[in-house]
Amino acid sequence: MTQKSSNNEQKKSPMFKVVSFNLFNFIEPPSAYYDFENIYSHQQWQKKCGWICDYLAAHQPDIIGFQEVFSPDALKALLAPLGYQYFAALDEPSLISDYVYQSPVVAIASKYPIIESALVTPDATLFPLMGIANDFSFSRKPLRAKIALAEFGECECYVVHLKSKRSGMGVDTLAESGMQGGADLMARQALGSWASNMQRGSEAALLFNEITKQRTETQLPVILMGDFNDTLQSTALEAFRANGKRVFRNDIIDPSLRLLNDKMLADAFAEFSLFDTYELFQTRKKLNATLAQDEYESGLHDEDSDIAEDVLPPVDPLKYARQATHYFGNTGSVLDYILASCEFDASHPKNLAEVSDYQTHDRHLVRPEYERDSDSTDHAPIMMTFTLRS
Repeated sequence: MTQKSSNNEQKKSPMFKVVSFNLFNFIEPPSAYYDFENIYSHQQWQKKCGWICDYLAAHQPDIIGFQEVFSPDALKALLAPLGYQYFAALDEPSLISDYVYQSPVVAIASKYPIIESALVTPDATLFPLMGIANDFSFSRKPLRAKIALAEFGECECYVVHLKSKRSGMGVDTLAESGMQGGADLMARQALGSWASNMQRGSEAALLFNEITKQRTETQLPVILMGDFNDTLQSTALEAFRANGKRVFRNDIIDPSLRLLNDKMLADAFAEFSLFDTYELFQTRKKLNATLAQDEYESGLHDEDSDIAEDVLPPVDPLKYARQATHYFGNTGSVLDYILASCEFDASHPKNLAEVSDYQTHDRHLVRPEYERDSDSTDHAPIMMTFTLRS
């Protein structure tokens, strides 16, 4: 099941496709992931690479943010013949022993020039203020890439893979507590889950801080994509929803901000907010549907107006239901996101483009075929299309 939309009137305007793609243990044999038994056979590896190539050939994204990359060089070589001349992966997975690796990295590929790339480093001076350990680090280092898009200009793209919800508490963690069996397991799950939430929340807040600092310096549009390992509405990811709505005027110190009216103040805060591109697309789609209905009703004669509601079908709420990007058993969750700055919000004064399409490619999850999908991925790639303002 794939959500699709198109706007024929805007096809002449330049458009760009951005994909967030969790590759699920992309590691070239004979290397193994996490355990010496986890080695792809030659056939499995070829099938996995073929699945990735088929996906990219079918959807033709311009920029791709990858997660779970153990073999960056192999990925770069795979993508080059497909038109992705520009590639960056600046971190390396950790070698456990011999040929076994852990801690996969993120990467980015583009059909347009990557003119600068860097790993994002958190500001250590904030650690004591946030109540986190002095040796804090990202579980997976985020990647920033400045990409020069034709006609649009430069854009800062961030790829992230936040800490998972998995508990890191081992069987010996509470060995001296006296707890055993179910008590020990439940306690470790509770403590481990909270520790993971704290790590993920700290990663989100510190990353948002670095994005904001970089944006203050460059004033460039921002796209943040990746596997957040949580829903955007969770407490842990609250930093990504920062929008100034909880700011009271009495708390504003900057004299230039104090002079702004409510609308101008909201726009000023929005310049440093991040917006869920799925929501931007749905807002645009609903607005277009409303405008179409208004246009239809305005063309009715008075004697026809009483049947307008019978002629137009009611709005189907399922049409706007968001598809899951990951499943745990039969339970689906949206863990993968593409966020963007105000330049992609059609309602903002500094708008440069609008989100003209958003798709969740989940066929291999909801209707899998073994011959085609057995070595694909456990996440649904998501694709956002933005069209330049005409």
